[in-house]
Amino acid sequence: MTQYDIQQIFDFLREIKYNNTVEWMHANRAKYERARDTFYALSVDIMGRMAQIDPLLRGLDPKQCIFRFARDTRFSWDKSPYKTHFGLYLVPGGKKCVGGGYYFHLQPRNEDGEYSENSMIDVGVHCPPTAAAKIIRQAIFDEGQELRDAVEAEEVRRFGYVFWSEEHLKVLPKEWRNSPYEDLIRMKDWDLYRDLSEAEVLAPDLVERVVEGFRIGKPVNDFFNRVLDNTKIKSIF
Repeated sequence: MTQYDIQQIFDFLREIKYNNTVEWMHANRAKYERARDTFYALSVDIMGRMAQIDPLLRGLDPKQCIFRFARDTRFSWDKSPYKTHFGLYLVPGGKKCVGGGYYFHLQPRNEDGEYSENSMIDVGVHCPPTAAAKIIRQAIFDEGQELRDAVEAEEVRRFGYVFWSEEHLKVLPKEWRNSPYEDLIRMKDWDLYRDLSEAEVLAPDLVERVVEGFRIGKPVNDFFNRVLDNTKIKSIF
């Protein structure tokens, strides 16, 4: 069991939330670098353990999996230059590829009570391009019981996962109607999601907890990675 200084990462993320400028970052670069390096080490630890659980993840470079801290503001109303979280996304081929992935999001709750995202883990396919979503929906229509069994497994429920989609198809194309899996076909995201409390994230067994959550969700990713195998569709990430 390896303990990482998550509190130092949280302290940095809380500071930059209220000082999100290039000038502040330059003046406090040492704080960022300590937080970045700790998250990198934690990520490499998770990657090594997951490569033993899911062979499709073997050979990934951390650069293919850890999201940049600088934000892409070109198409966003929010012009803040930096994120207020760190993210790790393990997917076959790296985060630029569409597939069933394992995402770890590290972010403290706001101390002032203002709503914010929380640290969390996520397993599945999020925001797939249209071509990938079409393949997934056809696979669910043809063999959706495999996915149903995976997301409704007792171990999944006991861990506290929620299977969700941010949006759903309002009109279902006729070729996918009259299916017992219509609720799954209508999804636009296919995610197993679980919040991590601050106590869980600061505990010395954080890596073990994240890896165990990913292991429990692996059958969901097995379904998606089988149906998307060799499609070579690029993700939005």
